[in-house]
Amino acid sequence: MFKKSFVSILTVFIVFSCFKKSEGLKHSDVQYLIGQVLSVHAQYNELDDELSKRILSNYIDTLDYGKYYFYQSDISEFSKHEKHFDDYITIGDFRAVYEIFNVYKKRYDEAMEIFDELLKADYDFQVDETIITDRRNVPFAANKDDMRERWRKNIKLQLLNYISAGKDINEAKQKLQKKYQLAKKRLEEINNDKLMDIFLNSVTTALDPHTNYLSYEDSQDFDISMKLKLEGIGVRLRSEDGFVIVESIITGGAADKLPEELKLKPNDKIMAVAQGNGDPVDVIDMDLKDVVKLIRGEKGTKVTLTILRESVNGDKPQRLKVPIVREEIKLEDSEVKYSVHSMDRDGHDFKIGYIKLPSFYKDDDSGKSSSGDTKAAIENLKKEHVNLIVLDLRGNPGGRLDEAVEIAGLFIDEGPVLQVMNKNNPPRIYYDNDPAIYYSGPLVVLIDRFSASASEILAGALKDYRRALIIGASNTFGKGTVQSYSELRRNMGAIKITTHIFYQPGGTSNQLNGIAPDILVPDMSSIWDISEAESKYPLKWQRIDPANFKKYNMLNESLVKSLKSISEKRTSAGEYAELRKKIKEFSAKIKKKEISLREEADLSRKRDKEIEESIRQEHDKKIVDLKKDLFLREAFNLGIDYIERIPR
Repeated sequence: MFKKSFVSILTVFIVFSCFKKSEGLKHSDVQYLIGQVLSVHAQYNELDDELSKRILSNYIDTLDYGKYYFYQSDISEFSKHEKHFDDYITIGDFRAVYEIFNVYKKRYDEAMEIFDELLKADYDFQVDETIITDRRNVPFAANKDDMRERWRKNIKLQLLNYISAGKDINEAKQKLQKKYQLAKKRLEEINNDKLMDIFLNSVTTALDPHTNYLSYEDSQDFDISMKLKLEGIGVRLRSEDGFVIVESIITGGAADKLPEELKLKPNDKIMAVAQGNGDPVDVIDMDLKDVVKLIRGEKGTKVTLTILRESVNGDKPQRLKVPIVREEIKLEDSEVKYSVHSMDRDGHDFKIGYIKLPSFYKDDDSGKSSSGDTKAAIENLKKEHVNLIVLDLRGNPGGRLDEAVEIAGLFIDEGPVLQVMNKNNPPRIYYDNDPAIYYSGPLVVLIDRFSASASEILAGALKDYRRALIIGASNTFGKGTVQSYSELRRNMGAIKITTHIFYQPGGTSNQLNGIAPDILVPDMSSIWDISEAESKYPLKWQRIDPANFKKYNMLNESLVKSLKSISEKRTSAGEYAELRKKIKEFSAKIKKKEISLREEADLSRKRDKEIEESIRQEHDKKIVDLKKDLFLREAFNLGIDYIERIPR
């Protein structure tokens, strides 16, 4: 129904204050918040006609990204508002917001009539026809026949997905009908406050992709990701067919410590949730986030889950009541980890220190931080007398900017790490003011398409200083903007605002283009064509003057060129040649903008998805496996090549 940015599995570890009820946004709140955003935004001072067009486009996209509800005639009618949202907001006139939403609800009901009719039809999965997957390039429906045809293909695709997952056609139709019944329920739950949430984000994301309003619940999740700890039960959940289902149990969490007879198991369905000794609340057909809110709570308090567990022997499902006392849980998957690995090269043993940095975090209460953990890892690796440190930033989406500065300072003596600039002031320079250098030896930094934001600050600074050899399968994501984060009064949530564009010490920004590796090494992560440049309305930048800093004599163009040549020879055959071939094939499939609706083709597509998922799982593994991780193996080999040739 709506275009959403989400992960399929929520980790339910639960924060006490989420029991407070958000009061929702009023019209005056929207006006006030937009004014606050514009006062500090990196580039925009006021809304204008061009931004008004973006606001309308965003609002329509949020409601009907797939273009299964609005007709082109609706869009043409809405265009009368496209240059006026700046004026509407100024005077507090939100009639256009409600007008468009009311048309959407009407079109939704009409579409459901088409859906109900077409769901009864027979489908031939041997017919060779396709559906366009990139909905940005699909026009809105011209008429009812056009709308009916796109719904026919949409239904056929979804039925085909269910069938390929092992359902027969009747089961597939039942599941699809349930899905749209739930979608209708979600639509009916959108009240005036929720509609203002949607509209406010249509305004903020017209400025740039990262300026957002966060509901109270979303703001709590954001805080959790920055601190790496929270209070709760230690369970990952997913939503399926109206049920909230246990995906996995977090080792060491409250649920993991239950007696064996009460332990939760994967695929358990949560039917109801009770607080303390209170009455249970039925959560069937409830939105996943609302169930999360019920389960969240202060450590030491009790929550009781009513569980339905299917029998493996075909007996009746078992119904259990599971009381759990909430406790603090540390999100250790996102903490710094390190290890030592030995590699033999021509009879010489090289010890390589490996540091995995999954995110940039800091808990001001406990003092725990990514920089502190990285410093401790370095000290321990130095005791092992490693010849090289490999710092792995692959998959690191960023986090706290100050932590990136602190970690860069561990590898350089004092100097500028990044520059930040907004619309009103000259560049502000962030320095490492600590003259100590905690590791002065050879350093390799690993990046990929999913290294973003603070990861790019760190990699970019070390590259500008010529302090580290940067190895990657592609450029980094290309997010070069800084956001401020402010909690709002009355439990209204929080606002995240892009306030600055950041630049590397040399005066260039990674915004849009990312940080380019010194050496490209093949890896499956490069198949995903995602970047800041692909997002809607990314900010542009212009080069600024470089900061005053002294480069190290640990890398030069000649050395990089030599290392490239060595790596290309080593990765031109064998497993690496097969990997390059697979990357090429998958990249072509992912870039394809349409898919077949034939059953045989879907089976092939299912196999591709399974392989793709296995690639993601391998990429996310925290354990170093040089046999399977060809990229990391080559990075270690390049590290040894670097040690042998480093300027003295």
